[in-house]
Amino acid sequence: MQYQSFPGVKGGSASSQKLTALRLPSLKGKRFLDVGCNEGFFCGYALFEGASHVIGMDKSAQAISKATARFPDAEFLNQSWDTLPEGPFDVITLLSALHYAEDQEALIHHLVDRLSPNGLLVLEIGIAPNQKQGWVKIERAIDERWFPTRIKLGEILKDYAWKVIGHSVMQAGDPLPRYVVHIRKLKPYVWLLMQDPATGKSTITRQLFSTRKDITVISGDRTYLQITEGRHNVSETLRALVTEDFSTSTIGRTTKKLFQNNMTKELAELWAGLASFNSFALDSYIPESQRSQLKEAFAELGYFPVELTWEDPTPLATAQTVISKARQYEQHLLKQQTTQPAHLVKVDRLLSSELKSVIKFHIDSPAKGEWFSSAEPVNVSGWSVTLGYLQTDHQIYITSSEQEKRFTPSKSRPDVLSAIFGEAEDIPEFWQQHPCGFSCEVPADWLEAGMELGLIINNARIPLTHIAVTVAQPATLSAMLAQGLKRLRN
Repeated sequence: MQYQSFPGVKGGSASSQKLTALRLPSLKGKRFLDVGCNEGFFCGYALFEGASHVIGMDKSAQAISKATARFPDAEFLNQSWDTLPEGPFDVITLLSALHYAEDQEALIHHLVDRLSPNGLLVLEIGIAPNQKQGWVKIERAIDERWFPTRIKLGEILKDYAWKVIGHSVMQAGDPLPRYVVHIRKLKPYVWLLMQDPATGKSTITRQLFSTRKDITVISGDRTYLQITEGRHNVSETLRALVTEDFSTSTIGRTTKKLFQNNMTKELAELWAGLASFNSFALDSYIPESQRSQLKEAFAELGYFPVELTWEDPTPLATAQTVISKARQYEQHLLKQQTTQPAHLVKVDRLLSSELKSVIKFHIDSPAKGEWFSSAEPVNVSGWSVTLGYLQTDHQIYITSSEQEKRFTPSKSRPDVLSAIFGEAEDIPEFWQQHPCGFSCEVPADWLEAGMELGLIINNARIPLTHIAVTVAQPATLSAMLAQGLKRLRN
């Protein structure tokens, strides 16, 4: 009985229509195997497509004889699928024959084992209409055969990447619809989040993968930092490129430098190794021009790269833009300040020059040039440290007109002591036991009237500073022109 159809001879199978339904990939330069090849129709198509090596096998000696005559450039084997030729093959087809196998599941696994890393197994099979997981015996015109249910097929293929492509061509007497199934070896996945800095990569990574115990999340930024710390077995070239001028604020520049110096493959190997060559998600900025190269590098390592992309409604402004805007705003504030009156805090130091070596102090608030508001009390804070013969208990006084406040410093300021004395063991015992920081509130009208702040040591007053409010008048046109001419001369 003629099974395959060729020009001038019609068989039971509409071979050309079936070829269309199979949705085969390009076979140019590929190794092709057809299991149960009959007279070699699909082997001939593989030759036509430019396959580099074509093998057909069938247990029918008559079919193999006809196939050899039709397509002498292909290799045909008269044997059963119990003995499969050595692979690997880029494409294997098993069409309308799986139900003849004594162990259908085992045959599928054996065929997948013969695939190349990127290979494809194409099955044409009947699927039994049953909602249970199992095999269903189906009566055909000539015999009874076992067919898998859809659930059973999924269980058999659970360790592979597979998809039911669609219906194949029905033949006379078919008890079940025929389906085309594509099967590939399951590769580890690498999910690539490579968009520009500050576009949400880390947030999206956390949302998608934080609960996935089977997915390692790798941060490119953290990897670079670890390289600078001497971790990871990398080339001296890579380590030098990462370490040079490295900081957390310049990681984007470091990344560009790495890819410009052809570090793509080494980085891919490093990141894959950190994931033990299992599936992982990579959270790392990659220059757009280099992203395809990184995907190719991961594919060469056996990964299935998946690039995640999205639109960022609020992209991060460039450094050049924000620097320019900041300068423009500074000029705007300066112009605003010179064109309207303002009440500003004025701070004048009163400490005599002979005491500067033994009294150190600073007024944190109010600050010189600070805008004054009379709406609420004024906080006066700072610190004072006495040295040498003046290193003793003292009080702070604040006077304004005929009013005065006195208080003892009560706030610890380890930052001040460290700045003045250095290491902890060099701080005098007196200052380890006595606070040097102070803070108090005074009425706003004290500042308007002007107030003096100083120390009281052994009942003697030592003025430190005078704090008052001054009115800054708007600059006149002539003054503004003079300032402009001065800047031009400079």
